[in-house]
Amino acid sequence: MTKAEIASWQGNEGKQLLERVGVADGKVVLDFGCREGNYARIAAQIVGPTGMVYAMDKDRGILDALIRSVREDGLGNMVRVDTPGNVPLPLRDASVDVVLLYDVLHLIGWSSESGKTIRRSTASDRRAVLKELLRISKAEGIISIYCPHLATHTDVDSEQDIAEELEGEGFALRDRFYATLLHDSNLVRGHIMNFTNRAGANRRPC
Repeated sequence: MTKAEIASWQGNEGKQLLERVGVADGKVVLDFGCREGNYARIAAQIVGPTGMVYAMDKDRGILDALIRSVREDGLGNMVRVDTPGNVPLPLRDASVDVVLLYDVLHLIGWSSESGKTIRRSTASDRRAVLKELLRISKAEGIISIYCPHLATHTDVDSEQDIAEELEGEGFALRDRFYATLLHDSNLVRGHIMNFTNRAGANRRPC
């Protein structure tokens, strides 16, 4: 896709997708594994000047380019979060309204060498991250997941397995639906699962 085509998707289907997930004016959003920031940029536009978007990634060069680009576009509500890819996450307890976990869950704990998988993502790897996402999410906060590549990169092969992992950590499935997503610079039809933080219902933000 060209930059113009990506921008068109961001302003239409992409915006509608994130609004359906729960991204809204004034919200705090974490794009976990944001890469080029295709979703983080939309979120920053939606939440406006009273909201905030944390763009988190291991690639410093990608974050450099993303932050430079959004600043040039006049968006001052995005904060970069450089991470080595492990936990704990450098965010406060109960501080995030919406976490976007798009096309990244299968990479938690996964590694490869010379194009071949040498270690798959395991339930234990994912559990450590899910516990952190529960910690940083507000009561009734939303975790939105798009998780392709399970069979090739993880120790499970179905979205139901992933749903059970989240429910085991204190999240509750809110809804699921198909949407048009941007995946590796191509538009695809993907399955979105949205969960809410039930475990933190009685927890006050720090």
